[in-house]
Amino acid sequence: MSRRYNMHTKGDVNVGLQQPLNESESEPDRTPKKSKLDLSSNDGDDKRNGLDQFVAYPTHKVNRLLEPGPVLLVATGSLANKTHNIMTMGFHMMIQHEGPTLVGACIGPWDKSYDNLKRTGECVLAIPAVEMLEKTIDIGNCSGEDVNKWVAFGINPVPAPDPASADGSWDRKGGDGGRARAPLVGGKDVIANIQCTVEDRALVARYNLWVLKVTGAWINKDMDLEYGQGSRDPADDDDRVGGGKRRKREMKMAHHRGDGRFVVDGKEVDMRDRMVKWKEFQD
Repeated sequence: MSRRYNMHTKGDVNVGLQQPLNESESEPDRTPKKSKLDLSSNDGDDKRNGLDQFVAYPTHKVNRLLEPGPVLLVATGSLANKTHNIMTMGFHMMIQHEGPTLVGACIGPWDKSYDNLKRTGECVLAIPAVEMLEKTIDIGNCSGEDVNKWVAFGINPVPAPDPASADGSWDRKGGDGGRARAPLVGGKDVIANIQCTVEDRALVARYNLWVLKVTGAWINKDMDLEYGQGSRDPADDDDRVGGGKRRKREMKMAHHRGDGRFVVDGKEVDMRDRMVKWKEFQD
């Protein structure tokens, strides 16, 4: 799919999400009139919307989260100095499994996040569940230059943890001591947060393609890892990293088709026994 950019329209989005889910002839005001930022709770009823909503996930398994190609939310800037921004992104890809884990992301100068990423060299890739799809689109339909999207859409910015302190899990392969200061995206409907630093800028000037190194990953602790994003053996119930006991919630991803229509995760077909060439990536 080719990417088109309207020089007269500025917004933090790169997936062509110019229309809301329910298209109408007149452009509605999608920004809530009343919103309140609360770092400890997003809806008043769920107090687990900070870092305690997530558990550490091995960085060498991040491809299981990103290879399906979900629409992402990207957090940049610094929460400490209030330069943090959030945008919607659909152009990304896995580049390398480990040593280090590398991800490619297209973020251009028309996005406010571009300046943040250029300045800090850090970002967080968050995967929203389908329950957040309308909000994810609305985040992409406006610019951080005009609105504080964290406040306007009730998104909790969670102070970034140090990956090296996650219960010693980063002694396993795939982790390192790097740290991204960009905040995590909090909330019960966020599947995962992937902390990144810029590894290579060689393709930015020509293609707006950033090569990102994954320094840490955090997955929603309520998620059933046997649905889509895991291949855990039942004997691994004591594994606290990227697993633990089976989660009951099937958190589905949304995948943009490029024209405002989306495909939502459906029935999984397990072909692990047939993937004989790639057994090393199946635990």
